[in-house]
Amino acid sequence: MLAGKRARLVERLAEIQDSIDFIDAKQRFYDDVLPGATPYVSVLIPSAALAKESEEPGELKGAERK
Repeated sequence: MLAGKRARLVERLAEIQDSIDFIDAKQRFYDDVLPGATPYVSVLIPSAALAKESEEPGELKGAERK
């Protein structure tokens, strides 16, 4: 009984660690995008919308957009 419970907890812990690793990777990516070290490219937002947004307040300064 305890072995089964432990196995389920270890599995959940692995899932949680995967989620934490994903969040950390995303944060590192955006930490590189903000100063311009990594260009920001979106396949969801048309380039014209990105250009317009860069003229508005709240733009990502230093981010290269394509």
